[in-house]
Amino acid sequence: MLAPPMSGFAVKAPRPPPDGARAGGAEGTAGATRAATETIAPPPPGVGEHVSQALKQHITEMALGLLEEQLQARIVHYRADLATNPELDEVTATVVEQLHRLQAAAQERASGDREAIRAAHERTLRRLLGRVFPAGSLSLLVEGRLKRIHRKLARLFFQSELHGKTRGRDGGMKVIHHGEQAIFYLLARYRNRLQAELGGFDFASDEVRERSFELLAKISKDMQDAFLSRRSTELRRIVGAFNTVLVDVMRRVLSAEVGAISAEVVERGQTQEGRAYSYKIAEEAFPRFRAAMERAIMVRLVGAVEDPLVARLADTAGSDRDETVQFITDPQVFSMICGELCDGMYELLCNEGFLDLPPDWRVVSATPQAG
Repeated sequence: MLAPPMSGFAVKAPRPPPDGARAGGAEGTAGATRAATETIAPPPPGVGEHVSQALKQHITEMALGLLEEQLQARIVHYRADLATNPELDEVTATVVEQLHRLQAAAQERASGDREAIRAAHERTLRRLLGRVFPAGSLSLLVEGRLKRIHRKLARLFFQSELHGKTRGRDGGMKVIHHGEQAIFYLLARYRNRLQAELGGFDFASDEVRERSFELLAKISKDMQDAFLSRRSTELRRIVGAFNTVLVDVMRRVLSAEVGAISAEVVERGQTQEGRAYSYKIAEEAFPRFRAAMERAIMVRLVGAVEDPLVARLADTAGSDRDETVQFITDPQVFSMICGELCDGMYELLCNEGFLDLPPDWRVVSATPQAG
């Protein structure tokens, strides 16, 4: 069993992003984010309760929305506003129209082969997914992705802790458990005002002025590091629980569902439509394939992981339990886990010649990162 890589863990916290900021987000996806965050989630489970089906469905849909938003934010459009030549456009339109007619005729002749292509896609996908999720053991692909998931869980946990309000649901103020936590929240809340007040002083030199701002930043950073170091024990518990549950789900649940996942993805993704080949999934079908695969994996992840996680962390005392449950039911966590697993699967399927990936499927956005 893969052990959580937390021994000798050094607290190294990310800088919290500004409220409302999203790295690399486009205007079209920002609206989706706001709509997602404004959706009222069902209440989290109480002590001794299971996670409700309504909450699982909410987590699934919100996490899938985040995955789609992150994909759109990664796509870079290069100089889409360039002027075109009208004569060239007319020739291009004629050629495209002729090509469409030829394709339509070819598709009509090949309509009888669609079912054979669909069956071939399902067989090949089942065989390859069986290598990703072998019964009773972990593949090297999943082991590697679990290590990445552990690191990203730590980052998400720290980001969650550094917010003075609970993320999602009612957004209420967090209960203060440590003095350093209170001072950090206070300095973060009044950061702009403190900097403005500090900048209004009459300094003897630019060097003294610069040193003053450095001291203010150092005090805030010291409080942040001291607070997060106190929370590292809870982080280890959470990562350990996630590791144990995810390993069990990969070995037992997903391995048993390989056949059902393959049939569902091929059916939902309609991979046999358009320009189709029996031995591979064409590039033009990848968006449909991706949406179907991520939904199939997400539904099974959330359904199988939430209850064991809550049960393992049920002994968390007092208000700490509420914040821990809020974190392990955060759609962003499941968006990250599903995204990591699916990215690894797409690479494997591409390397095996079964999946043609678009060149921009993982392009890093050129938009500057926030924070």
